[in-house]
Amino acid sequence: MRKAPLLLVALTATATLAASARADGVITSPSAMSGGSGVLAPDGKVRYVAIPGRGETIVAAVRVRGGAVLRWRPLRGGFGVPVVAFDGTTGGLSGDGTTLVLATPTYNPGPVSRFPVLSTATFRPRGTITLRGSWSFDAISPDGATVFLVEYLSAGRDAPYRVRPFDLRANRLLGRAIVDRREGEALMRGQPVTRGTSRDGRWAYTLYARRGDEPFVHALDTVRREAFCIDLPLRLGQGAQMGLRLELESSGAELAVRRGVATVAVVDTRTFEARRS
Repeated sequence: MRKAPLLLVALTATATLAASARADGVITSPSAMSGGSGVLAPDGKVRYVAIPGRGETIVAAVRVRGGAVLRWRPLRGGFGVPVVAFDGTTGGLSGDGTTLVLATPTYNPGPVSRFPVLSTATFRPRGTITLRGSWSFDAISPDGATVFLVEYLSAGRDAPYRVRPFDLRANRLLGRAIVDRREGEALMRGQPVTRGTSRDGRWAYTLYARRGDEPFVHALDTVRREAFCIDLPLRLGQGAQMGLRLELESSGAELAVRRGVATVAVVDTRTFEARRS
């Protein structure tokens, strides 16, 4: 492992690429982050960042306290840390902290989408997920065995999409989409606003804003590979829905939906029922 140049330290502090959206391009979704704060390790001591270079991406582990670069490695191609919601929440790191998934930026789409899968201990590639069409990262199981990806089926602001699991051990995309078995609808529409994740990394809760409809929370169980869609009892326009935030209580039993400092709804994560607050 080479020593990190001083330029890398400077880029880590200053370079950032925020979540992006394009209504006239292939998809409208969060994108990927280059530089900036990256994604935080489960122990809160290290951040993983992706820094753009000339035809390559420098992946680095940066100590939170003091900002020291612990290790780094160049990776051919342009990638970033996945942004999973428009509030800037990042993802890509497994709950056990051993696996990091990077993503192709969606603001610059090509004929294929690529997701390098790296070991956080060495940054050596474990493989690259390569799929035709427009895809974005959604979540990863705690042990890093399954990556969940969003497949966009058309262009535009309200393009339909579905969540598909990719089995890293078998190195293949599983045929079935992740569907709420209570409703049976594979396709979803809406904008991912904010994300809450259980402490062990098993559950990913994403609040989606919808035009002309109430917001909903997509509760994804990354271990059992199943999901539940929870409509929120809130009458808000899509613009106001984009300002909502999620906060998972310490026990994980309730998920608070906040509008500013006020809690406007609560979701029971055991029954998947929502109530106004």
